[in-house]
Amino acid sequence: MNIIIIGAGPAGMACAIEAKNENNNVILLEKNNRIGKKLLATGNGRCNYTNINLSENNYNHPEFVKDTLKEFSNKDLINYFKLFGLESTTDGNKVYPVTLKANTVLSVLMYWLERKNIEIITDTVVKSLEKTKNCLKVITNNGDFVADKVVVAFGGNSMPSSGSDGSSFKILRDLGHNITELKPALTQIKLESKFLKHLSGVKVIGKAKLFRKDDIIDERYGEILFTNYGISGPPILDMSVNCEKGDFIEVPIINNISDNILDTLYTRYYMFKDFSLENFLMGIVDKKFIHYIVDMTGIDKSRSMESIDTREFQIINKLLIKSRFKVIGNTGFKNSQVTRGGVSIKEINSYDFSSKIVQNLHIIGEALDIDGDCGGYNLHFAFASGYRLGKLLNNINN
Repeated sequence: MNIIIIGAGPAGMACAIEAKNENNNVILLEKNNRIGKKLLATGNGRCNYTNINLSENNYNHPEFVKDTLKEFSNKDLINYFKLFGLESTTDGNKVYPVTLKANTVLSVLMYWLERKNIEIITDTVVKSLEKTKNCLKVITNNGDFVADKVVVAFGGNSMPSSGSDGSSFKILRDLGHNITELKPALTQIKLESKFLKHLSGVKVIGKAKLFRKDDIIDERYGEILFTNYGISGPPILDMSVNCEKGDFIEVPIINNISDNILDTLYTRYYMFKDFSLENFLMGIVDKKFIHYIVDMTGIDKSRSMESIDTREFQIINKLLIKSRFKVIGNTGFKNSQVTRGGVSIKEINSYDFSSKIVQNLHIIGEALDIDGDCGGYNLHFAFASGYRLGKLLNNINN
């Protein structure tokens, strides 16, 4: 059986390795001049490829991914790489290669592609797919290929510098597939605030909430990072796909606030009457936040806590616990880690990722309308979908 895989990213490479046997001829087509370019950028170059807390609920379509994750869990992926000779390590719940280098993962995959004699053709742009009687013809700038099975494993719109610019979706549209709205996911959020340049680089651990008027649209917990354009960090990346211009993000500026935080603040208020506002704040927030609070309240930082009445202190407390910033946008596909949207899952069989519209066509990885939270979930699904389909294709002729 001749199998053509379009896209030599994580999903495509895993599928190729598993599908190859003495009866299957597997060819990987890659538009870049080398394979795995996007993989090298994952996890800030460290390749966070799965998560200890992996669950179908970490994805936008839980039911679609449920069986795939059950067949190929986080432990399965860790053991999979272990059998390939790659050891893992963890940082919190995130799983990385023990080297903390994405190029280690790529090198291991390339070794197994070579060991299995899988043909890789780079600098090859697929222009279209044509249906024939019993197979598919792949039209490229490097000539035409005829395949019994075609696997689409190209990326979405995210990180266009890696080759994932969304242009390949036209191939699937031309075949009759519906492509859902494409939006950048896991990207930074731009805020409207004169304090951003001053606050850039400040981190706080706590719960971020996304408000649309008075309604909470999303809320996430984790490390929040202020930048010169807005805000970032895992909880912000996770909620970014739900943000709209005009929304508000509410964050604490005290680390790890507890339910009794108001009691703590009022105890300090009465205990440190002789402190200036600056001294009072210095023991509970990053120094950069002091300028922000002083400017927002209009209270001089040298004023003693004794001279600050309870009404003024309530205003200070609100900023400490619930600082709000207006959303003006996000940093777009250029900086997003994944794409929300892709081939509608209504048109795909979740068992083998086969198209319900085009016979002998399978679609995996980020080409599907599947995206997960920040923390290795997206890379896990790419490997898992590639592995599951590869195994099924391997068994067709066995």
